[in-house]
Amino acid sequence: MHNYKALKSAGKVSVRKQDNGELQVVKKVYSSDTGEAQDDSVKSYSLKMLGESIDNCKAQVTKIQFDQADLEQLETDLKAL
Repeated sequence: MHNYKALKSAGKVSVRKQDNGELQVVKKVYSSDTGEAQDDSVKSYSLKMLGESIDNCKAQVTKIQFDQADLEQLETDLKAL
């Protein structure tokens, strides 16, 4: 969930576990026109799906770090000319 940490700190999102074991994130929703509270947004999550998303993010970070190292080496080599 994008921006979860900030939303949690602001009290605009919470987590809950249903009696059937379902894990949910509940987000407060407000009308953009009036600012009035609307029905909460509820999204279900599985720990497996969340773990896969975390692994994907870590892989992207690793790739970006390799790309950065390559570019830095190229920059160093070009400056040495």
